[in-house]
Amino acid sequence: MITIRESQIEDILATYPDITREILGTQDELSLLSRQKVLPSENKLDLLFACGIKLVLIELKVEAFRDEFIRQINGYRDELINLQTNNKLVNGEIIAYLLCPSFGTEQKQMCLDKDVQPIEYSPELVLESFFARLRSFANFITLKPADHGLWNLHLLNRLLYALPKVSTKRTLASEISLSYSTISSYLQFAQELCLVKQEDKREYVLTDLGKQYVWSKMPEAPDDYIAEEQIRLIQEFIINDPFATPAIFGIYTIVDVIFTLSKNVYPVPIDLVITNFRDSSGKSFQWVSKKAALDAVKMYSNYAIELGLLGRIGDKFYLTPNGVRFILLLQLHKAIKMVDALQISTR
Repeated sequence: MITIRESQIEDILATYPDITREILGTQDELSLLSRQKVLPSENKLDLLFACGIKLVLIELKVEAFRDEFIRQINGYRDELINLQTNNKLVNGEIIAYLLCPSFGTEQKQMCLDKDVQPIEYSPELVLESFFARLRSFANFITLKPADHGLWNLHLLNRLLYALPKVSTKRTLASEISLSYSTISSYLQFAQELCLVKQEDKREYVLTDLGKQYVWSKMPEAPDDYIAEEQIRLIQEFIINDPFATPAIFGIYTIVDVIFTLSKNVYPVPIDLVITNFRDSSGKSFQWVSKKAALDAVKMYSNYAIELGLLGRIGDKFYLTPNGVRFILLLQLHKAIKMVDALQISTR
């Protein structure tokens, strides 16, 4: 049983002509001329493409063939020919295609006898092809937070405050008395927070955001203190680009998961968060053990707590006013980025 609307398949074929070409079995370029074109009869044809000097008319179905489909598509073609005759449509031979999930042998011949090209296609494969293409250019599909071994954001401060003076892993390790491997992990995480960037294979410098973060330090505060202005800078950066890096996506995800779970129970117990955060992060097959998943929850919730987005008392999480504002704004920005990535326009 097929439970997908024709309009959803139509969206994909209109937006991704390469998928349409694969279905039609042609190497010729297709350019969309019209979708749901209103004809003089007030009927609407599904898709009309230009293919060189020809026009390609596609009638799309998500159900098995019926005889009336041939009459329907030939009626559309006749109306298009009349439009051409009256100089209301570009001239060119009109090739009619009928796309159905299944045809019988006699039904295919019936189409050919009426000059309609029968194309048997799989709606499932169309949807899979769409998602495969989406993955290739929409980075949010493949983003997964990582465990960098850094339990708190404030541990980065020594590194960030030292960077204006030194710029290699070894000099940083010597300056702030951390091992080379630890410095490597910290630098990787700082890069994922967009506070640090690598100038060449050896040297590291602060980004513009990193410079603002360092400049916003309270002069008399200890290195492990994160000032309100520093928190605001990171919050606003994440809100504006929740898919910038895996670490940023992880901070967004932990707040989003707790926000969603709060609809069921509040405050939200950590045991309820563990599996949900792992699965929402796309790490079901990486954080397999409960310890790995729990460590990830503790790590990313610590970041969110330091940013003022969550509170934790015992084993229960609370949303802060800043956290609610953060997640609502993030959902708006996320939706905009996802719609842009889909490249599907409304009709």
